[in-house]
Amino acid sequence: MAITLCFADDSTLLTTNAHDMNVLLACVNSYCQWAGVQINMEKTEVTGYDYKHQCPLDLSILQLGNGKPKIVMPWDPVKYLGVHFTITGDLTFERDYVRMKRFTPSSS
Repeated sequence: MAITLCFADDSTLLTTNAHDMNVLLACVNSYCQWAGVQINMEKTEVTGYDYKHQCPLDLSILQLGNGKPKIVMPWDPVKYLGVHFTITGDLTFERDYVRMKRFTPSSS
């Protein structure tokens, strides 16, 4: 199963295993070659979690063109559409970020 979520220039690809993600990344790479666009590998991140066994997925096989995306551990936050969260549903990082922004005096 593969799902894609896209908004402007942000995309999220969801699969249930690393093999399917590699297939999806190959499709993205083919499209990019056809369209003449490039993926910013510095901003490309992947994360994976086996909910049944409660452990990270091995994502070392993932390839996007000639590069490898940055692997983010499931307990580390990612930022999507301005919100910080973990793949396991932890919004602590977003809460802390909002609190820090709220209580930090702006430099005007």
